[in-house]
Amino acid sequence: MITKELTMALLANSGATYDVGALDKAFEDLQELTNFTPFETLQFVVKRLGLNDLNVAHTSTSQLQDSNLPGIIFHDGQWKIIEKSDTLYRIIDQVTLDEVELEPEHLPVTVVTWLERRQTSYESAPEQKVITTKGLIFKNFKEHPVWLVNIAIATVIVNLFAVVSSLFAMQVYDRVVPTLAMETLTSLVAGVSIIYMVDWLLKITRSKIVDHNSSFIDKKISADIYKRLLNVQLDKLPNQVGTLTAQINGLESVRQFFSSTIVFSLVDMPFALMFLGVIYLIGGQIAFVYGAFLVVSIIMALIAQKRCKDLAANLVMRSNEKLGVLVDSIRGRETIRSVGSYQMFEHEWNEINDSISEYSLKQKRISTNATTTSQTMGQVSYVIAIVIGVYLIGQGEMTMGGMIACSILGGRVLGPVGQAVGHLVQYESVAQSMKMIDAFWAIPEQRNQGVDYVYPDVRPARISVQNLEFQYSEEGQKILNVERLEVKQGERIALLGSIGSGKSTLLKVLAGLYKPSAGRIRLGDADLWELDPEYIAKNLAYLPQTPELFKGTLKSNLTLGRPIGDTKILSVVNLLGLNAIADQSEKGLDLEIAEGGVGLSGGQKQLVAIARMFVGNSSVWVLDEPTASLDPNTQAAVVEAIKVRMRPTDILLFATHNPKLAMDLATRVIVMNNGQIANDAPASAVQLRPKSARAVSNG
Repeated sequence: MITKELTMALLANSGATYDVGALDKAFEDLQELTNFTPFETLQFVVKRLGLNDLNVAHTSTSQLQDSNLPGIIFHDGQWKIIEKSDTLYRIIDQVTLDEVELEPEHLPVTVVTWLERRQTSYESAPEQKVITTKGLIFKNFKEHPVWLVNIAIATVIVNLFAVVSSLFAMQVYDRVVPTLAMETLTSLVAGVSIIYMVDWLLKITRSKIVDHNSSFIDKKISADIYKRLLNVQLDKLPNQVGTLTAQINGLESVRQFFSSTIVFSLVDMPFALMFLGVIYLIGGQIAFVYGAFLVVSIIMALIAQKRCKDLAANLVMRSNEKLGVLVDSIRGRETIRSVGSYQMFEHEWNEINDSISEYSLKQKRISTNATTTSQTMGQVSYVIAIVIGVYLIGQGEMTMGGMIACSILGGRVLGPVGQAVGHLVQYESVAQSMKMIDAFWAIPEQRNQGVDYVYPDVRPARISVQNLEFQYSEEGQKILNVERLEVKQGERIALLGSIGSGKSTLLKVLAGLYKPSAGRIRLGDADLWELDPEYIAKNLAYLPQTPELFKGTLKSNLTLGRPIGDTKILSVVNLLGLNAIADQSEKGLDLEIAEGGVGLSGGQKQLVAIARMFVGNSSVWVLDEPTASLDPNTQAAVVEAIKVRMRPTDILLFATHNPKLAMDLATRVIVMNNGQIANDAPASAVQLRPKSARAVSNG
């Protein structure tokens, strides 16, 4: 049994507040109980302290992740605290405070137990807010005002130093050249050298700050987007994979646009007005030449940007279609080759490529014309400024040094403006990318904002459905229309029906993957959509009709990051006969699995998916065609495994076209037709026709 001191350390790390007297009383009561594991001890203590927002979890050291720590581990004959220290694990004795650091491969083969907070259970979620990419970028910058202050100060100083070059040239031409005052020249060179060194340091520092901040914001937004992707309502996702992928990939073009080079050119542009002011003080009328150039260039850039707007939208749309064709071609490569439909896909690919090239060329032509015209206007304005300067020198209103200084400052006006013209045109493509990301942010989340989620202490004992309706869109066809359905504890229900009758959709809705358009589903005593998603994932197991495997190992595909002990994994592997797959390699359970499970047969993939469900500890089982890809012998083994694995109180719902499976497992049969329940009767009162796999009532 673990000590009270260890328990207090874990509670402190979890941030929980509790009554010390209640903790003492809990450990007094524990003295009367024997053979409690640390896991059971912590569960007992947490329950006695009323800490409903805490969950006790454990895993083997081979599955240990940094997010699981700190925890407790059995080491050198006693339980101790384990925490992460850089690349090592630190094990601490709470009594002697002795510490030992171990490398991951030297950890003892045992179990690590820890406390974790249930996500948002019993907590109010924040109110719904409209999220935009632009808003996220500015929000992250505003959260670090020191960055903005440092960048602003560095930018002001750098642009003030830019005036030094012009003043240096003016002093040399006006004072040093006429008298050859070498001492004055030496002093000027020394001063300007120091200023240039500081200027160099400021530019390097400013660039590092912006690049570091951009990288930080990019990683944070990327993490937020991926987290959102995993939490959105599945039925609200775009039907086209290319569109969804492009929405997420749009972040890359946004990131590139906000690189230091572009940011600096846009930030430096307002200082062109300052340089115009200095030119006016030195050369008077010359400032109007550069001012006119500035205004005309900006107007021209805005016109070009407007012309690129529709082109950018069409370019994004066709790029999405191109990505969709590519995804379809990769996923369906075997079908394309077996059917010989190369020409159809090549024609579609080439047609999309042609239109993309056309839109891209038009966009580049507009951008190039705007940039080239801006550069030419800059050259013309420079010549005009020199001509005016000569007249002013002739009239004695300006010196030679003043004219040189104005030409240098004019370059500081021409440079940022010329670059800004190109960036303003480029921004239209970035704006389209941000619109795509914003459209992704608009997809509602599974965890609804502004809802108090509940996490019951007991397993769900029933499922009830009232006036359930489901359709994929408001304008779409109604897929489900179930007036009433009651599933009691211990029932085994087979869903039968023809193709497209709504069996799979009903299971997905009951599993919480799709949200009903109307009606109510209760899991246990709570509305399904008021329950904490973590509670649903823990207590309801869903097996999809088409199992998905992920790149990794056989073991990682079974656990999918869940803290599951090796003993349970080995038990399930032996129960289902997965040894045959593991024995294909000397690595055993560490057998490498490719993306999508390429290399495994359909039946092997289905076995892995069933095993993944078995290693959980669910009480509600929702299976969609669980044996569709299995041979008769394997199907019989799976049926027996389900009977062994399921508790008498567990609920089983499964869709099938296999009458033998229904006869073997079901105590009740529901027949679906056009999204409605056409028949609901005990399995003993239903006659199954093996040839047609249909069900009709004897009565």
